Amino acid sequence: MRVSNLSLILRSLKAEPLSRTALSQATGLSKATVSTLVSELTGLGLVTEGGTAASGAVGRPSTSLHVAEGVVAGVGLEISPDCLLLTTTDLTGQVLSQRSKPVQDPSRDPGAVIARIGVVLAEELVRLASAGTAVPAVVLAQPGLLDYGTGRVHYSSSFGWHDVDLASGVSEAINMSLVEVGHGEIEVPPVLIEHDAKLAALAVHDTCAQVSNLLYLSGGQGIGAGIVVDGHVLHGWMGYTGEVGHMPVEPDGARCPCGRRGCWETLIGFESVAAVYPDDDPVRDASQPVSERTALLRTRFEQGDPVLEERLAAAQVSLERGLSLLVDVLNPEVIVLSGWPAAFADVLLAPTAAALAERRLDVRSLVRLEVSSLGEWAPSSGAARVALETVLEDPTSMVGLARRGRVR
Repeated sequence: MRVSNLSLILRSLKAEPLSRTALSQATGLSKATVSTLVSELTGLGLVTEGGTAASGAVGRPSTSLHVAEGVVAGVGLEISPDCLLLTTTDLTGQVLSQRSKPVQDPSRDPGAVIARIGVVLAEELVRLASAGTAVPAVVLAQPGLLDYGTGRVHYSSSFGWHDVDLASGVSEAINMSLVEVGHGEIEVPPVLIEHDAKLAALAVHDTCAQVSNLLYLSGGQGIGAGIVVDGHVLHGWMGYTGEVGHMPVEPDGARCPCGRRGCWETLIGFESVAAVYPDDDPVRDASQPVSERTALLRTRFEQGDPVLEERLAAAQVSLERGLSLLVDVLNPEVIVLSGWPAAFADVLLAPTAAALAERRLDVRSLVRLEVSSLGEWAPSSGAARVALETVLEDPTSMVGLARRGRVR
C-alpha cells in the first residue's frame, strides 16, 4: 500500500505541481499521509519544494511540490534501418538529450548493428552518470514481430532479421563499450524492447488532449501502426497488433519482403513510392536515412515532377483504402500520420479525410486526420517515457538506482 501511494503521489506531481493540501484533495489521502509520503519522496530525491502555490484561501500560502529535474532519466533508442535515434527525458518530461547516429552498416547485419547500438548507449550512460542522473531502464524501439519475454526479434522485414536476440545482445554490447572507454564500473540498466509504432503512439497520445482512441500510422520503409484504445496501447495476444503494413489490400499485387503478395506497404511504403526512379537514383539509396530521401522527394514534387505526382496520387488512393478498413475495425477519434506521408500532408490529408467522411456509418463518427508534431522523434520519445515506468511504479527503487551508475 505504501509503494502504491508513493506512486500515486509521484504520478500526480508529474502531471502538475501541487501543494500538500491539493495533493490530499486530488488523491483522497489524508493530509498526514500525504505529508509523510512527500517527505519520503523528497528524501529519495524525486520531489522538491518550489514557489508559493496559488490557492485563493485566506491564511499562510502553501508551497508547491514539483518532480525533481534531472535526478532520474529514461533512455529510449529507435532502431531504424539507416539510423539510431536517441531520446533521454527526465521525470518532468524535459528532454535531456536527443540525437541521431548513423547505423554505419548498409548490410544491417545484426551483430554489427547491435555493436553500434552498444557504443551509442554507452556514451549516453557515461554522460548521465557524470551528471549524477540515475537510469532505471533503456527501451529499444524496434519494428517487427517481437518476443517481449525474451527480448528477441522474431522477424523484421525492414531489416531482414530472423530470430535476433536483441535485448541481451545490446546489454552485452553496452557493457563491452563501457569497459573499452574505461567506465566498466557503470552498471548496465535493464534493456527492454517494444514495437516502434506502439511507442510512438504513446508519445503522440500524450500530446493529444481529450483523445482516448487514436491510430498512429508510421510511414518509413515499411508501414506500422500504434493503436490506443481507451487511453491504453493495444498489444494483442502476442503483441503483434499494429502490423497493418501487411494487410492484404491488393491480394494479387506485388510481392512483399515478408513473402506475401499485395501487402499495404507494397503500395504506400516509402520504397514503393521511390520505385518510380531508377535503381541508381539517390532516392533509392537505402544506406541513407529515409528522412533525407523523403526531403529529396519533396523537393522534386515542388519542382513539378509529373512522374512523382502520378505516383503520389496512386498512393493517396491506397492510403484511403487501407485507412477505411482500419477506421471500420478500430473506430479511432484521431489518425496521426508520420514519416513520409506526413511530409506530403498537403497532398494526402484532404482527399483521404473527405473519402473517410463519405464512408462513415454514423454522422457522429467523423475521424480527424493529423500529422505528428513529434516528427521522427516519436518512437524514441515514447521509449524514454516507458523507461521511466520502473520509478513511477515503485519510487523506492531509487534506493538501488542511486548506488549504481556513478562515474568514479
